Amino acid sequence: MKRITLMFLATSLGLHLQAQPNKVVSAYNYLNYYLKDKEIENLKNARQNIDEAAENAGTAAKPKTWYYRGNVYWAIQESKDPALMEAAVNPLLTAVESYKKVYDLDPKYEYAEESYQKALVGYRNLGIMAFNKNDFNGALGFFESTTELSAKKGVVDTSAIENSSIAAIRGNNSAKAQQYLKQLISYNTDKDGTRYLQLIRVQKEAGDTAASVKTLMEGRQKFPNDQKLLTEELNNYLQGGKSAEAEKLLAIAIEKDPTNHLLHYASGTIFEDLGKREQAIAAYKKAIEIKPDFWEGYFNLGALYNNEAKRLQDIANNEKDNKKYEAGKKLAEAEFNQALPNLEKALELAPKDSPDLQPLLKTLKQIYSLLNMTDKYNEMKKRLGQ
Repeated sequence: MKRITLMFLATSLGLHLQAQPNKVVSAYNYLNYYLKDKEIENLKNARQNIDEAAENAGTAAKPKTWYYRGNVYWAIQESKDPALMEAAVNPLLTAVESYKKVYDLDPKYEYAEESYQKALVGYRNLGIMAFNKNDFNGALGFFESTTELSAKKGVVDTSAIENSSIAAIRGNNSAKAQQYLKQLISYNTDKDGTRYLQLIRVQKEAGDTAASVKTLMEGRQKFPNDQKLLTEELNNYLQGGKSAEAEKLLAIAIEKDPTNHLLHYASGTIFEDLGKREQAIAAYKKAIEIKPDFWEGYFNLGALYNNEAKRLQDIANNEKDNKKYEAGKKLAEAEFNQALPNLEKALELAPKDSPDLQPLLKTLKQIYSLLNMTDKYNEMKKRLGQ
């Protein structure tokens, strides 16, 4: 899981005593005492006084009240005192919202900029904490608040937008994920096609195939050499049964990434579909050469030989001329003998829970029978529970 690193501003609780109503002054004094002696009782008294000031009509409209309230609750957050933290419910959120209110009430107030920065970092931290607790919807809301707060100064916070996109993806909020990924693309933050690929996948999961194809084409045009987007286009062709298009694109992909065994394997399947047997054999062999434990490569190569062997056997069985029958039978046996070591290797490497295991065992049993390999034939019967 992608995690996001916490950021904190230096907790400068620069308390500035000025003429103000008694509750605000009392809160200031109690907080100042707490910062000197770390007596939790003083912090409790600071909280009680500042909350009362925040509810008083005479002081609630003053930025000073909210600035000190932010400081008190920020101190509660940093105190980590269990009882006080529980009583304050969510002290960091209260601090952040208080600091934001300072800026909303008067952006020219002497501590407005300090409050603004603390609110900005606070929302980001709240988002990070929610994200790391798998509360993706909550994280999204906090990251959106970060974006909105930045926008008050005309700043496009691409970091907050990126975090919003990640939270939306993880929270399966397709609409929001698409919104923020499109924004990131429009701001030219995508340097390697990653945003396009994320957007494509979100659109696919939402069932909007047309939109995903459009996004893919735009991404491929902007990043024609990006391997991820090229592979995505290739998968579209493969899933759509467009073998000719896939063959052309695979050639490009292999040229860019010649040691990728999966690309050679995919080429083999395409060549088979197109009836290009020798190219398919070469492609499967290349995949195995690159990755010797790639059981799927052995499986497909063995199956290719086996299918040809069965075709030749069927032809031989329909021959009335004994010489032609024997000749055809030998050709089929040669293909079975080519299939056998590859299928045996596939059986050796295949996961025990593979859905291809049973068909593989049955195929080997048939080949062992045709080649009169009695011991091996009986072994396959036993493994099949027969």
